[in-house]
Amino acid sequence: MSSVPQVASAIQRVLTTRAKELERASGFVERSSAQVDGPIFAQTTVLCWMNEPQASYSQLQQVASSLGVQVSNQAIEQRFGKPSAALMQHLLEEAVGQVISSEASAPEVLGRFNGVYLQDGTVISLPAALAQSWPGCGGSTPEAGRSSVRAQVRLELAQGQMQGPWLQPGRAAERSGEAHETPRPLGCLYTVDVGYFTLTEMRRHGNEGRFWLTQAKANLKLYDQRGQCWDLLDLLEAQHSETIDLQVQVGVKERLPARLIAVRLSKEQVKQRRARANKQHEGPPKGCQPPGKRRSTTGKRQRWRKNRRVSPARERLMEWTVRLPNVPAERLSVEEALVLARCRGPLELLWKLWKQHGKLDTWRSMKPYRVLTEIFAKLLGLVITHWLTLLGCWQAPNRSLVKAKQVVQWMAPGLALALAGDVPLERVVKRTADSMRGCTLNARHKQPNSYQLLDNPKLIRGLG
Repeated sequence: MSSVPQVASAIQRVLTTRAKELERASGFVERSSAQVDGPIFAQTTVLCWMNEPQASYSQLQQVASSLGVQVSNQAIEQRFGKPSAALMQHLLEEAVGQVISSEASAPEVLGRFNGVYLQDGTVISLPAALAQSWPGCGGSTPEAGRSSVRAQVRLELAQGQMQGPWLQPGRAAERSGEAHETPRPLGCLYTVDVGYFTLTEMRRHGNEGRFWLTQAKANLKLYDQRGQCWDLLDLLEAQHSETIDLQVQVGVKERLPARLIAVRLSKEQVKQRRARANKQHEGPPKGCQPPGKRRSTTGKRQRWRKNRRVSPARERLMEWTVRLPNVPAERLSVEEALVLARCRGPLELLWKLWKQHGKLDTWRSMKPYRVLTEIFAKLLGLVITHWLTLLGCWQAPNRSLVKAKQVVQWMAPGLALALAGDVPLERVVKRTADSMRGCTLNARHKQPNSYQLLDNPKLIRGLG
């Protein structure tokens, strides 16, 4: 369990000690007389964007002044480039290596496993000039999608320990790199989307003593206990039951042993689910846009999505909530499995928080390495924000990550003064954590929060 001194030490190490050690290796500092050295630049960018995610050069200059360095706006601007991006990427990697967790006590259902791990990621578009270093996935025009970065995060639900963010080119597969290869402990439960593992990998994890819980594709092939092969939808409809819990084998060739858990939804729930699936989402591309072409209204972080209807098979599957775990029934009931699958929400909310409130995928400049530096600095600030949240309010089951981030924004200038040596850093970290005690959510009756479902899994029955 992490303490105030440990978090303060981690912040000091990343933003001061390692920033100084890496300033020359990254090429950021070439002469020792530089006013804006590695620590000053790292602290200026990270703390400024923690406080104001859309800060200008003028605001960056003000933060540098609070750190004891008097420079012009132009001097700050000139420090952005390929070396600054390299420096901030190295510092982010240093932060990822820190192990920070909360002393929160796990709900009973989470305590049955050696950690319950969620994993998810996002792709952020980059200026096309970065395509050689960060190749993208392509797009509808020659310039669109030429460059992007994929970021993935793994979150342990009970104690809040975060692994990542791991970065890779947008073109790279989700199922590759550190995000995929970093091991999980034996006895843990891993709940992910279907694209994260192959059936062969799922079998290996099960044989090694790890549990998994995932969704089911509409075109999935299954074998029942008599050895008969079924399409998923045909097997569900053949049961003539509202709740299904069967032992099956998944895949025509792999024949992976698993539980098939399914609950039929009400007509109203199906109607709501189909309306969400077919809804058209409109918004400009992520990231930077040429001057004069910005859209000033909401939705800046959403991609344009065509109004494509779902396939007939997926349309039929919307009548069901279906999950595939390898956890025995005596260890996890149907309701508990559905709750744990729904608890992917906290990680989705984390990404939403990082984008909407942290402005991770928006910026004010079109300069490629300024954009890349800003992404790395914002990610580093968001990681530090998570560390402080673990100290301050992760112990509360009804914690509010949005309110916790607001506290960190308010206290960011205090962190700047502490790193400048004007006040003890541990005192500021403790005051920040203490200020989060009221960062909680109210209980909801119609749409219960995750903490309510973990406390009473039977509430899941009323949700679509």
